[in-house]
Amino acid sequence: MVFNFKTFEEKIISSLQSSGLIEKFSLREFTKSPDLQHVIRIFETPSKIFSDEGGIYYFDENEDKTYCPKIKSSVTEKGEWLSTIMPNIGFDIDQSGSVRKADEAEALYCCIQVAHILKEKEFKDELTSLSKDYDFKNMKNFSNSSEGFRELLNSWQNLQSISINIIVSASKYKISAEKKDTEKFLKDGIQESEVAELRNLEAKIRAINFRFSQGVLSPSSVKDLTKIERLQEIDKRDDEISREITESPVGLLYKALNLSSEYISPVKKKRISLWVQKEVDTLLSSNEFSDVKEERKQLISQFIKRAYRFEKNSVRKLSVENYLKDKENFKLPSKL
Repeated sequence: MVFNFKTFEEKIISSLQSSGLIEKFSLREFTKSPDLQHVIRIFETPSKIFSDEGGIYYFDENEDKTYCPKIKSSVTEKGEWLSTIMPNIGFDIDQSGSVRKADEAEALYCCIQVAHILKEKEFKDELTSLSKDYDFKNMKNFSNSSEGFRELLNSWQNLQSISINIIVSASKYKISAEKKDTEKFLKDGIQESEVAELRNLEAKIRAINFRFSQGVLSPSSVKDLTKIERLQEIDKRDDEISREITESPVGLLYKALNLSSEYISPVKKKRISLWVQKEVDTLLSSNEFSDVKEERKQLISQFIKRAYRFEKNSVRKLSVENYLKDKENFKLPSKL
């Protein structure tokens, strides 16, 4: 019997939503950590998008073959069209606010779509090979920190293929659209002037990260630094970012929107862990999933991490609501 992970996942998340454990529950949050199994599982189901000498196409609900329109021969506009039929991301892109990790996660999604849509063995094999030697927890290569999904994606784009460029453009549109959906949940009620200030602050932070990642902390430059020197440069970068946040009129709001899992109480974490364990065991004892009990530990671990992300999003939402109630006296919650 083939384990239907999607059905299992839907049952767990639906039960979590109705359990009342998560005060502010949003399905818009990217909740699953990427891992090797996610990459492998993608290729178990053929993509509904195809590519041939005529271009990129898909079959609509009437099984009619629909090609990507040649809109002004613009890769960007074709990408926007293609993004509307691409699959949802299905894993955490935000990476708890880490820009480097988020860049890697975005590149991973792009690589998956290129390999999945083009259906060429070489792309699939290269992506799978990298994934097998990859530390998904820290989003970097186990054996070579300068070879990750960003580098793989760059090498594919250097092939100067129009199809690859369209798929990458579509993937980035998809990521942007899903991020906006998540932001709607967290930023609901925030004044437009504050949203504009947040965008300005985020742009400054991205610029700082970009300057360091392309300069002294670039993969090629960082190899020439000692461990102490590398830490010193990281401290310089973090100090610059902290200064921008402190000086911004929406600095506290920005922090509220980016609270980490350290702000989830130990009691809540324990309750979530026990709930997930019980729910997984209940499902595995049913006839529908009785043949996959050997995956019990892995399933419990995976869904505890995902439930923590739902709770982290809830903590952020509650903090933003407290900010909106009393901006003058607002204080961030304490790490627990």
